Amino acid sequence: MEPQPLNPPADVSNVAAAEKKKKISKQELSVDRARLAQERALLAWVRTATTLMTFGFALFKFLEAQLAENHRQPLLGFITPRVIGLTLLLSGFVGLALSVYRHIRVMKLLDQYSKTKFFTPALLLAYLIMVLIALLVIGSLPYN
Repeated sequence: MEPQPLNPPADVSNVAAAEKKKKISKQELSVDRARLAQERALLAWVRTATTLMTFGFALFKFLEAQLAENHRQPLLGFITPRVIGLTLLLSGFVGLALSVYRHIRVMKLLDQYSKTKFFTPALLLAYLIMVLIALLVIGSLPYN
């Protein structure tokens, strides 16, 4: 009695059809690489904008504490710690908004060359940060 092979030989035409389905065209690969590059670029902008906004808030608190401790007014009366902090915060916000706009434009362009549409979690993160910063800025405005 001869032992049976564990894997019976498959039909050659089925194997060839499966291999053909698995192959990805060079264009699809280049579009996927471009998508991933756009994702990395957006994440870098999110990181940069968040750092800029955080630095603005920290600088505001530091300068405010220094002025209160020394019982002094700013050298230039119109450049207060609040103005400096809000300027850095808004600069980060505008940079983030522009990067989101660019990301959306490029992804729509890439969608023309791709069969699949991808969800971008980095874009969701950017939207969330923009909403939170907008609420923070609105909440910090004087209401008198």
